[in-house]
Amino acid sequence: MDFKKIIIIVVIFIIFFLGLLYFLKKDENTNSSKQSFTPEEQMAMDRISPLGTGEGFWDEAISPFREDRTKPYLELLEDLRTGKVNFVWEVWALRRKCKPEYTPDQCNATIFAYIDSEYESPDKEKVKDLFTSYFRYEEEYRRWEQPTDLSFVELYEKIKTKRREVLGDKADLVFGMEESQVSFLEGTQNFIKQTTNLPAEQRVKQYEDLKRKTYGAYYDALVSREDKYDHYQLEMSLRDKELSAITDPKEKEKYLNKIETKYFGKERAASLSEERAKETKFFESIAKYESKEKEFLKENPNLSVSEKEKKLKDLRIQFLGSEEEADAYIRRKNIEEAGK
Repeated sequence: MDFKKIIIIVVIFIIFFLGLLYFLKKDENTNSSKQSFTPEEQMAMDRISPLGTGEGFWDEAISPFREDRTKPYLELLEDLRTGKVNFVWEVWALRRKCKPEYTPDQCNATIFAYIDSEYESPDKEKVKDLFTSYFRYEEEYRRWEQPTDLSFVELYEKIKTKRREVLGDKADLVFGMEESQVSFLEGTQNFIKQTTNLPAEQRVKQYEDLKRKTYGAYYDALVSREDKYDHYQLEMSLRDKELSAITDPKEKEKYLNKIETKYFGKERAASLSEERAKETKFFESIAKYESKEKEFLKENPNLSVSEKEKKLKDLRIQFLGSEEEADAYIRRKNIEEAGK
């Protein structure tokens, strides 16, 4: 994937994290019949529709509140400081357990009741204070009229200031990892421009150093959740200029195999190399067949349509290896022609 596309996708993803809905909409139609909003409120809610539930992203949802073991406050605090737990996603994981007809206050009350039942003092009061502060921030954020004439970076700085006005030091616990992500995106954009001409190895190392420095305490948790294939694609995009300069197919394959072994292990890297070899051989066979097809048609202009097709089919089987591959080739060509 093109590196610029990766940046754009992640920026869009982060924008959705700029705020959260006042309450979780489990069923949009059901909730809309239960709740009424002013046009301004509805506009704000549409603008900040949350990806903060963590659904599909967060394997440790409600990790501080597992039935087999509730985390002590100090352990929860450390997990928030290191990014092992994302507080916002935890809140929304809990909210998914609320009944659709619950009001926001009722849903929040069930969370407090859950904390009361699972924690003993003084941890109970400390955990409840963290949730109370966050709920208060949601209220303030929902009422806040955001400037509409600012760039993304300028608006995000305003949001960070707002968070600290309401949450104080707790803002780092709740939003620290997200804010590091945004800082990393900004740093990455500059990095790409400034390192275009660096050797690939140096560029990859500096990129990882930038990530480690920007994420700080969140780095290990972030890396542990990274998708290997996405990371592989990203590194290959950093190496694209160097890879493109390699003209020897064997050297290019050796280069790819080294990187793939790093991410996927020797066995998987060998399998990928084998698949590429098969693909290369297949396309070479197609090229040979198409060259032979042109030659045959030029030399046999007077054959009937049926005779031509029979001879060409024999050639396809000869060059492509089987009748199945020969038929698949014709299907692909027909699709291409239809597309044109």
